[in-house]
Amino acid sequence: MSSSGGSGSLSHRFEPTRQGAYHVGILLTEGVSAWTAHDVNDGRPAALGWHLGHGALEDPRMPTHPASVSFVTLPEWSTLVPDAALVPGSEIRHLELVHGELPAGPLRDEPVSSLGATCLFKHETALERRALERFPHAHPLSLQALMVRGVLARAAERPTILVHRGEGRSDIAVAKDGKLLLSNTFPTRTDKDVLYFVLLAAERSGLSPDELDLRIGGTHPGDDSTLLGRYFRRTTAAFSVPWADASHRVERWMAAFDQFACVS
Repeated sequence: MSSSGGSGSLSHRFEPTRQGAYHVGILLTEGVSAWTAHDVNDGRPAALGWHLGHGALEDPRMPTHPASVSFVTLPEWSTLVPDAALVPGSEIRHLELVHGELPAGPLRDEPVSSLGATCLFKHETALERRALERFPHAHPLSLQALMVRGVLARAAERPTILVHRGEGRSDIAVAKDGKLLLSNTFPTRTDKDVLYFVLLAAERSGLSPDELDLRIGGTHPGDDSTLLGRYFRRTTAAFSVPWADASHRVERWMAAFDQFACVS
């Protein structure tokens, strides 16, 4: 246990001093943070560390010379815009239309080529600054773009709902037959809130709980899997790795693990 309340799981093959061997994905929130390392040669996850606060940025177990680094910070303000509708200079108006007043800081964009769209987003400035001070060349990513790519990858065999439960909000994405049906953020403070909005997302997508796989992750897990299991027969964790500590809910750090697929 580290001084910042951290812990982690390392595979037997993880060698943190290997030069340029790993991509590091970082997840930062005000309350908790995590990092993952993926082997850039075979794409397999090799290590995970998590902490209270921002301790993940200073974890001594992190690769010393990573090949690349990316990060997601939460909360996030984001929206998807079809490329045909994205006129230069209109970016901030698209985001304001969805969220109203926005925080200070840079407006960022991330192409989502599978949709022919761009994800516009803003991060909380102080958290983003922390990440870039530690890794000046790190690439900022959007949670919404991760959700879109993640649900499309997980929906290869069956229609899928992917849920990332955060502090007071849940990001939900739905996909079927290689097509994104829904991607949105909903206010969720209780397990019943999560159930309501997951059922709403299924209904808005024209799908019934019986035909859906429900995959759940996120930094603030509740007991919603039991409640959701009454409605969705196939409810599983959004992410797992065989070498992880079985007593810890690794799916909490889905937004760190999924970053490798966006940069590889």
